[in-house]
Amino acid sequence: MSRERYDVIVIGAGLGGSACAGLLAKRGLDVLLLEKNRVAGGKAMSLAKNGFRFTAWVVIGAPVRDNYYQRVLDELGVADLAELVVPGTQGSIYRNPAGRYSMLPDMPVGETDPNVIFAWLEIPEHRRPAALEFFAELTFMPSEKIASLEGRSFASWLDQYDLPLSLRAFLTSLCCDGMFMVPSDRLDAAEAIASLQEMFLKGGGVFCKGGFGRVAEAYCEAVRRFGGTVQMGTRVERILVESGKVAGVRTSDGRTYRAPVVVSNAGIQPTVLKYVGEEHFEPSYVDYVRSLVPSYALLGYRYFLSRPVTDRPYGVIFSDTSPWTSDRLERAARGQASREGVVYYEVPSNYDPEAAPPGKQILLTGSFCPPDPDLPREEIQAWADAGERILFDAFPELPAAIEDKDLYTTRSVANATRDSAMPGVGGETIGLAQVVGQAGTKRPRIESPLEGLYFTGADAGARGVGTQMAIASGIRAAEIVWERRRHGR
Repeated sequence: MSRERYDVIVIGAGLGGSACAGLLAKRGLDVLLLEKNRVAGGKAMSLAKNGFRFTAWVVIGAPVRDNYYQRVLDELGVADLAELVVPGTQGSIYRNPAGRYSMLPDMPVGETDPNVIFAWLEIPEHRRPAALEFFAELTFMPSEKIASLEGRSFASWLDQYDLPLSLRAFLTSLCCDGMFMVPSDRLDAAEAIASLQEMFLKGGGVFCKGGFGRVAEAYCEAVRRFGGTVQMGTRVERILVESGKVAGVRTSDGRTYRAPVVVSNAGIQPTVLKYVGEEHFEPSYVDYVRSLVPSYALLGYRYFLSRPVTDRPYGVIFSDTSPWTSDRLERAARGQASREGVVYYEVPSNYDPEAAPPGKQILLTGSFCPPDPDLPREEIQAWADAGERILFDAFPELPAAIEDKDLYTTRSVANATRDSAMPGVGGETIGLAQVVGQAGTKRPRIESPLEGLYFTGADAGARGVGTQMAIASGIRAAEIVWERRRHGR
């Protein structure tokens, strides 16, 4: 039975919100966690259909070692509720200029061998020493030098090197386009290099059996075990403000819950512009919030297959020309350039035997598109068709094995996760983009100007890749709220 007064209310049971709520509950605070959906996980929620189970869309975790998923599961004592798995292999596919597709050879997790990559990318022998020198510089760059690159685009940093086109495509397609969902000419170089280092040295490709929503569900269970309250299917309509301070929330069913602290995992823009209201902030802060740029979106299919078509757990399909630039994305959105680019795929049944009925397989795909949740149907289909053509070329046996397929779109993402508070925004895959001016020391703060209001999730206060960045933000938000409470602020 829920009550009306709490120490802290957390809005949204995504990975950041649920981690924050669990950690605060463990510290002894009376926590209420509200989630509009019937399941936890946010942008990484788990779904099930006809005996298949999976994360709603492609989600590939990195790094593997010392990852935030396990760190918080262990701290909250719920590691038995979510089983992480590291397949150890991947299936990235390079299409060479002649149109031939080849798969990346296997390498041990966390032991990236540049020479294996160079051979796969068909880099001539005489260009490999310089490429190896570049690889070493990127992988072992000191943190002080990485920090000095903040404010510079990753593309401009790459431009100073004479890299083979295929190696540059590998870095931007396999790593940066997928890790950050922004083109490299806008991606912050420090953010990219720090995350690439972690992936190369600690491995990439960690998943959760049953989907990453299981991790968030475990965090929610920790909230309950530590005496907190979790209410699913409860949509927050308004964050209440009294005398210039947060006072609680009102839900769509008309109920009011009181608390001096509200931590929002619902996105900075929806929180400020919709749930609180512009009138409670200085105009300059409202302008700042409106100016924040979202990441691009993923759009793709869930293929339910009658038989296996690949033994690989995940990968990216790319070519020398597939990496996106801002200009090409804008022209493609207007129908003035090809929409064919990088395609990501994940095969949950290849790392989780219970993800598909016996003898069957599920394969998820994702490719770039604008984050507008109101994209016209014909534009959605054009983006989807572009990705599907590439997938079918790479896996020619796949079409004949399809029993059913679901298309997920920017509207699917917005409906399930982030409410749209501005035109053209809401369907983004990650949240606020890690572009120059919005990353590192310029990342939006967890603390808001409104007393008692905090942000968590991929939008605020952390760096890294997607879901693990969200958890890192949740950890930091819990620390900030706890410290301020201890000191009576």
